[in-house]
Amino acid sequence: MAGDDGDLNPRTYIPNLSPSTEVHQDHFIVCGLGSLGQQIIVNLTKFSLDSFEVQIAGIDREPVTEWELEDLPSMLSQPPIVGDCRRDHVLQRAEIGRCRAVLIVTSDESINVQTAIAVRRLNPTVHIVVRSSRRGLNRLLSRQLGRFVALDATELPAMTFALAGLEDNTLSVFNIDAFQFRVVERQITAKDPQYCDMPVHRLHRQNVRLLNLKPFSSPHQPIGWATTASSMFHRWQPHVRVQSGDQVAYVEVKTLTHSQILHMPKRSDPWFKLRQGIADVLDGAWRRRLWTFWQSAEQQSLRRVVAIALTTAIVLWITGTLLLYLNIVPKISFTKAVVLGAILILGGYGDVFGGFESSGAQGWVLIACLLIATTSLLMVIGVLGLLADQLLSSRFEFLQRRPKVPKENHVIVLGLGRVGKRVTRILQDLRQPLVAITHQVDNPALRNQIPLLEGPMLQQLQEANLSTARSVIAVTDDPVLNLEVALLAAEALESEDRPFTPVIRTLSQLFSDNIQSFLPQARSFSVYALSAEAFAGAAFGENILGLFRLNHQTILITEYTIEYGDTLDGKPLAEIAYGYGVVPILLRQSQPNRQYQDYPMPSDDLRVHLRDKLYVLSSINGLRRIERGEMTAPRQWFLEVDAPLNPTMISEASEVLAKLSSVKLEDCRRLMASLPNTLQLALYDYQAHRLMQELKHSVPIRLSPLR
Repeated sequence: MAGDDGDLNPRTYIPNLSPSTEVHQDHFIVCGLGSLGQQIIVNLTKFSLDSFEVQIAGIDREPVTEWELEDLPSMLSQPPIVGDCRRDHVLQRAEIGRCRAVLIVTSDESINVQTAIAVRRLNPTVHIVVRSSRRGLNRLLSRQLGRFVALDATELPAMTFALAGLEDNTLSVFNIDAFQFRVVERQITAKDPQYCDMPVHRLHRQNVRLLNLKPFSSPHQPIGWATTASSMFHRWQPHVRVQSGDQVAYVEVKTLTHSQILHMPKRSDPWFKLRQGIADVLDGAWRRRLWTFWQSAEQQSLRRVVAIALTTAIVLWITGTLLLYLNIVPKISFTKAVVLGAILILGGYGDVFGGFESSGAQGWVLIACLLIATTSLLMVIGVLGLLADQLLSSRFEFLQRRPKVPKENHVIVLGLGRVGKRVTRILQDLRQPLVAITHQVDNPALRNQIPLLEGPMLQQLQEANLSTARSVIAVTDDPVLNLEVALLAAEALESEDRPFTPVIRTLSQLFSDNIQSFLPQARSFSVYALSAEAFAGAAFGENILGLFRLNHQTILITEYTIEYGDTLDGKPLAEIAYGYGVVPILLRQSQPNRQYQDYPMPSDDLRVHLRDKLYVLSSINGLRRIERGEMTAPRQWFLEVDAPLNPTMISEASEVLAKLSSVKLEDCRRLMASLPNTLQLALYDYQAHRLMQELKHSVPIRLSPLR
């Protein structure tokens, strides 16, 4: 069996598995063969191996004219079905009756929901995975339909975009209940006593698990690579030491208490607001806010009305001036006629014609001037009323204190779609200064929540202090615009002697690969290629909580609820971690009172049982191995036990041996009853190292690998 795909050399040593003569088939249907659907097909085929065959049927309303991979149509069990996936006969052509899971990933969420309901009617037991961002509706459908999972293809990779722009060694931050996990990758220096010159097994601590080690120079491993199913996790022998220059990746956990959440620092004190207001006056920020308010979409109708009113006022002014200049007796100068015309349109009819005294004007002139004065008065009242309504409805938005654009060391986010909004929330949670740029805001409340620039995005880049920015994250729906922004940013900062990493969102993995080849300093991600692995994992019934990138692989944060007949049921975490090549980060053991006992970074000797919940970090291949029950065989070891000086330690040694190996306690006691004695054990390398470390405190032992 092969390990995970990766650029690691040499490969992890993985013993061969005995082939099975029985062939199992799983049938899947993918509705929607756009970029996301095609990437899902690619990832589903990774689950097809040896005696397990994955068959995939694809449905789309239109014939597919562009494939992400040339050989992708050959991955389908039948030619793509052209038709409406909501129709019964189309689903039946795709063999919905024998299907294990249906993945509905069209770009229209309404069609996705309708298709899910039709699928459940045709097959009450099939697992349904839907692309949908409507969280409230998703919860309701999950309760009503059962075996239903909804994922948002655009929000899943948001963490990857946000942290790629930070370049601060953090790969992911995520919460599971009261626990916050942080994935970090960094280079070790000689001044780092916690890691430098430490053996690998010492990096697996109470609140930390080592994920990956990239040594500056490959150390000697006398018995080869550690036995594991993964080409990244648990590869190095426990005794290998981390040296200066090595790069390590690890996950750490901390518990978020209620008190910690309440006492997070906030900039809400009145002195800060006063200083902010003074700074706004000094740097002219109020003028920019007033102009932004006037240019906003809500003021479009007001601007039209004001323009019409001004035009009408000028026409009335000219008309009144000419009437007064040509018809008043005695004749007045043109300058005075202009002044009287202005007084007339401002409602000064009595001031112009002197009340009850005769003005010398003809009757029709008086009536015409009265109409001019009345029209202008009504027009002024209407404009003032509309202006007051706009100001009240906007709650005097232009007077409200809005966050200022940071001066330096900030992240510029272009685009405030679903991905952009999620990225800004993540950056805010990480307390990273940022400014967002968007052409038009669909939620006015955002203006008071984050620093925001509105207008043509390319023009607003300089207003966002690009020259001092930490990074640019371009996540608009237009991949070409995202590329243009990255190129402009890279060109503008070409003379700067500092690292700068633009992050680009694309819709095609091929486009991302091409960008990486000619703009190596950029980080380019296809949202659909990232999300597709989560959809493929969800197709097998797993709950995918999130994802991140590590060592050129997508790592999925996965929740397993242990059910009857599950391949994980009854196994110790050591076998799950090393045999399947995953990293357990949280075990929630089910209790009789329907509560859970939580074990963050659980010990290898704990076992999982029915109704327990296990959270792991895994590649798509790790999920495949768990799904198929394909466990990499452990190494064989020869254990020699001598009689201890203190016979009372024999009982403790028996319990330790039973706890850390698969040997029953009764057999361990019989072994210890007739010392010296020997025993052949099947252990993974990290199991063997821990067994030797703990058993040698009780009895003299020698543990040797059998080749």
